[in-house]
Amino acid sequence: MMRSWGRSVPLSRPFIVVFGSICRSMFALVAAGSVLLCAVRPAVAGWSATGPFGGDAELIRAVPQVRNLLVAGTHNGLIFTSTNGGAFWTAVPFPPQFAGTLHALEVDPASPSTWYAGVESDSAWHSGVWKTTDAGRSWTLLADTRGIPVWSLAVFPGDSKIIAAGTGAGVFRSNNSGTAWKRISPEGDTELRPVVSLAFHPTLDNVLYAGTTHLPWRTADGGAHWKSIHDGMLDDSDVFSIQVDPAKPTRVFASACSGVYASSDEAAHWTKLETPKGAFRTYFVAMNPKRSETVFAGTTDGLLRSADSGRSWRKVSPHAVRSMAFDPWDTGREFFASSSGGLLVSTDDGLTLRESNFGFTNRNFTTLTGAGTHLYSSSVYEPTSGGVYRTANLGMRWVHAGEAKPDELLTMSVSPDNPELLLAAGYRGLLRSVDGGKTWSAAPGPPGSRISGIATLPGGTALVATEQGIFRQENGNWTRTGSVAANTLTYSGTVPLALTSNAAWLSTDAGVSWQQCGNPDGAAAWYGLAFDAGSSTALAATSAGAFRSTDGCKSWKAVREGLRAETASFVLFHPTRHGEAYLSQGGKVFRSIDGGVKWAPMDDDSASNSGPSSLFVLPSAPDRLFALFPRRGVFSTSIFTKEKTIQ
Repeated sequence: MMRSWGRSVPLSRPFIVVFGSICRSMFALVAAGSVLLCAVRPAVAGWSATGPFGGDAELIRAVPQVRNLLVAGTHNGLIFTSTNGGAFWTAVPFPPQFAGTLHALEVDPASPSTWYAGVESDSAWHSGVWKTTDAGRSWTLLADTRGIPVWSLAVFPGDSKIIAAGTGAGVFRSNNSGTAWKRISPEGDTELRPVVSLAFHPTLDNVLYAGTTHLPWRTADGGAHWKSIHDGMLDDSDVFSIQVDPAKPTRVFASACSGVYASSDEAAHWTKLETPKGAFRTYFVAMNPKRSETVFAGTTDGLLRSADSGRSWRKVSPHAVRSMAFDPWDTGREFFASSSGGLLVSTDDGLTLRESNFGFTNRNFTTLTGAGTHLYSSSVYEPTSGGVYRTANLGMRWVHAGEAKPDELLTMSVSPDNPELLLAAGYRGLLRSVDGGKTWSAAPGPPGSRISGIATLPGGTALVATEQGIFRQENGNWTRTGSVAANTLTYSGTVPLALTSNAAWLSTDAGVSWQQCGNPDGAAAWYGLAFDAGSSTALAATSAGAFRSTDGCKSWKAVREGLRAETASFVLFHPTRHGEAYLSQGGKVFRSIDGGVKWAPMDDDSASNSGPSSLFVLPSAPDRLFALFPRRGVFSTSIFTKEKTIQ
């Protein structure tokens, strides 16, 4: 069994981007070739993932009984499925997403809709073995494992009712598909824990191999006795995976922090296999079940392939591959999960790999902004694929615009007059791009060691917030115009806005001077503020719910028609349609068409149970709402004008 080492939003619709009532066609390069996707959305539709796709993937499995059915997982608990061999991925709901670490993922070879997931979490309500019997639509935390951190899982090939779980407390076994579990490793043996990898003998269910963070073990009597099997393996080697040859069970492979090992005597003795320089830490080892001489190893130096049982190796991908699955229907097709390249596929027995990420996203997104027909987003802490992403066709296709080396972009603003002109802030200061994020140069910034917010106004005027206050740039010079250390700067309609955690300010003269808004609730934290363009109506998103002002934010009234008195995380007025507003609360997006008096949820099929961090409407595309989810990327939905009045 291959595990996740060291490392959450259901969507049931295909990736289709539609503007208004016009069905636009698009081509998506997928594993099988080019596929044309086209459909018509209803007036208030579900969210569609637009990208930027890719990111960190940890686990992948092929479902043996269903052709082209795949399951993939991420370390932070996102689970995706594909019904077409990885051409497109759809997220499925998983209760521990973002609340724990998904270490293990296995499918029942006898029941294609039954899957198991092993989770480690600080919360006892999330740790344990999770099971689904309906292909991920619903999940149950198996009672006997509740609160136990699960690091590995193995299903016995001869009888899928027999399952082993490797945990922080040792090895557990179930003989009835997870209904009941029994510890089969000595409770007081601290050496045999945590168990980070497991593998059954292909025909003998009493023979089980276990890898720990120091050495491997084996039992031949169902756990009554365990023997340390480390002869030939470097001491204190984390054993990340173990695989037994199904055709010749005496042949066993193991991957460890010290490299790749092979044994020809049921792991009584190990031989360290020579791998290329730099390829020492090995996350997994896997042999082709139909051609056992073909072996793969995911290492610190990329993915290795051997055609001679590990005697010699060839590097076939630079990506940090953490897991792989062999297609049981198509010899020579393999699927890979990579922490740097996302999900990948090979159709030539692993000689070449290509990304297959449509619908799959797991990145660290920080911002969403746009102008004209351009949208921009940025992701951080991704050494090989982070930086700025841009779409110039309203989300139909995202491209990696570039990186602001060697910085990470934490906030970004685009000029309303020039969609190619960007200002961004990272850890090292202010940066500027004049070519849509392809290249960046350091820009002279205002005083202060940390930039917390940027707003770009028409005409090129820039506003920047630091811990020393709000600064305004004009003609290359910076002037402090506000003393408040704002956390956020935005430009709402024609009004620049500044927020701290407990107060808000607005400027009616393009940032030259600032006036404080009234406080809607003395104990509430501010999360968002928006003005309806050309009016004195404002909406506030706070920890006490949504509030509405009709006097330019001087006084407030709580909004409760359709909303609750709980955290509202973001609020937005439509840039071109008076009285139309959007708000995020409780993981859902709500809409108002009467200036924020009455609200209704846009769709029962929320794009994420954690809610978006940003909402955005481009004036050039008034019938489309975009939402940024910090790990899932940018989603979109149609927002037509001919709606029934919200009751």
